[in-house]
Amino acid sequence: MGDALIAPGEDNPRGYWEDAEVLRINKEVLERLNIAWNDTRIVPEALFLGAALKDLHDQAEKLLINRADQYTMWGFKDPRTLRVLPFWLHAAEQSGVNLQFVVALRHPYAVALSLQKRNGISLTRGQLMWAAYTLPFLPHIKNYPHVFISYDDLLEQPALVLEKISLNLALSIDENKLKIYVEQFLSQSLRHHSVALNDEEYGKNMLPLLDKIYHILTAIKQNESVAQWVLWAACYEEYQRYQSILEELDAESDYHWKRRGSFLKRLIYG
Repeated sequence: MGDALIAPGEDNPRGYWEDAEVLRINKEVLERLNIAWNDTRIVPEALFLGAALKDLHDQAEKLLINRADQYTMWGFKDPRTLRVLPFWLHAAEQSGVNLQFVVALRHPYAVALSLQKRNGISLTRGQLMWAAYTLPFLPHIKNYPHVFISYDDLLEQPALVLEKISLNLALSIDENKLKIYVEQFLSQSLRHHSVALNDEEYGKNMLPLLDKIYHILTAIKQNESVAQWVLWAACYEEYQRYQSILEELDAESDYHWKRRGSFLKRLIYG
């Protein structure tokens, strides 16, 4: 992960393990394309490859080259990465960097619960945000060495998950560092929300289509096959039919925040 990491925060005291420069570039990409962090709409892939981002493409390419020169092996994580994935795939292709992916799945309802607690976002919108960040460009990853894991599995069976990563990506494990990681770093307290599938609130609030998609992704994680990706594609095609509704949700959210900002300006400045 390198040493240019952002500092830990109150909601993540053991660190985010996110490269500050990667975060800056990802934020700038979203701002240039007028994509708010809580938007739910599907963004066309072509927008991430357009001339409006030329300078950011150059910055990303230089960053990848510099990190590859600096470290024998380097990786980065940021929740926005899948949201802007075509941007980074292009940067990697131009810079000649070889990519591998660790896809860490987290249940959309658990994500929604976290967003509700931290940001006051509704459970429905939180699930739709999970979909916007996770689904549109996920199939691209099939073209590269990759492995699917889950956040829950990592906390419950860390040694098995890390062994799975090492086998799928041809990486070696330092047993001493693994022992320290399992015994001193990982903690069940890192899991703020767990999902009980028989919970009444879950049954009432979980969006059925996203529930189905997540279960397909779980099957892909356990034993990836062409048949599972065919099922995923059919569900995603159904999800795409809601694009006009998602765009309307984003427009209403943008209007709300602009009105709120205008009100605060009048309140402060008169």
